[in-house]
Amino acid sequence: MNVTITQIKIDNLNADGVCPLVAEALGMDDEDDNVKTLANITHKKTEGNPLFVLMFLISLYDEKLIQYNFGAMKWTWDDDAVSSKIVTDNVASVLVDKMNRLKEETQRMLMVASCLGASFPVSAVKAVMKKISQTEIRSSMVSFRTTKSILRAPSSLEPTPELEVSTPELKEGESCALQDDFSFTSSMKEFEEEGLVEMDNDNIRFVHNQVQSAAFELISPEQRNSFRGRIGRILLDTLSPDELETNLFEVVGLLNCAASETDTDVERDRLAKLNLRAGTKESDNGAFDTASVYFQAGRDALGSSGWEEDYSTMLDLCSDGANACFLTGDLDTMNELIDEVLRKDIDTVEKYRVSEIKVKSLHAVGK
Repeated sequence: MNVTITQIKIDNLNADGVCPLVAEALGMDDEDDNVKTLANITHKKTEGNPLFVLMFLISLYDEKLIQYNFGAMKWTWDDDAVSSKIVTDNVASVLVDKMNRLKEETQRMLMVASCLGASFPVSAVKAVMKKISQTEIRSSMVSFRTTKSILRAPSSLEPTPELEVSTPELKEGESCALQDDFSFTSSMKEFEEEGLVEMDNDNIRFVHNQVQSAAFELISPEQRNSFRGRIGRILLDTLSPDELETNLFEVVGLLNCAASETDTDVERDRLAKLNLRAGTKESDNGAFDTASVYFQAGRDALGSSGWEEDYSTMLDLCSDGANACFLTGDLDTMNELIDEVLRKDIDTVEKYRVSEIKVKSLHAVGK
């Protein structure tokens, strides 16, 4: 099948493009000279990157460099003060700083959400928050705050009064679910109001991959793999069979992050079977590169004793892995897997698959 792929390069906004964006955020006329001046400053500071523009305006609001004048009934600012504001060239740093000012419950949920992908269902976050303990969350956070938080809606820059909300403490080991009734909805609302996500019924999407990356930075580096593995195990135990099938790649990916911490034969066998399912599904989709990764992860999970512990799964992982390697041109790994199967004292019929792959590979190189 012949498919024409056209690449469309989307450049940053020019100064004229930034002006309507700033005007809309402030609810002002883009022909206003003051708005044009602010837009020009914003363009110079952000080089017209739309996400940087949004974050720059929010930071101006947060730092009270833009304030609503109720007498004049419009937003006001000092051009010199705005011009002197230092802007980092790393938007992730700006976002991490912003997230550190969110309510603690919202930070916890951001940590979980960042591990679920660019888009995810609300139900998945709820499922994890119901099962994961306060102790696990705290031990995985880069920093922990017990101070009161301020709720704002800077993404729309609406003049709203500030509201202080105190956060009740949980006992060590208690599930975060105990706070769901009065915090879950509030945190989801804060997600959206802060311009971090877009919500569509039960589905949530980070507005930019930089937002997801910044949320992931809330997790302590040395805890990230185990934290993702914990989330994967919770989803594996709570999702229905249909939901697991829909989210198979995400769940297996999370579990693989903590594969080295899998310390029982039962868990290793389950992980190997899940990787086999994921690899088979990717092969059916024609994504043989990714399939190879899953098949390899499955073999790693079973380890050197895989043939003795679960030879059927190991045979499928090696056979399907060899086929995926053949189709991606990784002939060295393909030959290693084929030789491994052929060396085993198993029924000749079970060796047929890899023998067929071997013949195809030789034919492909003219032998």
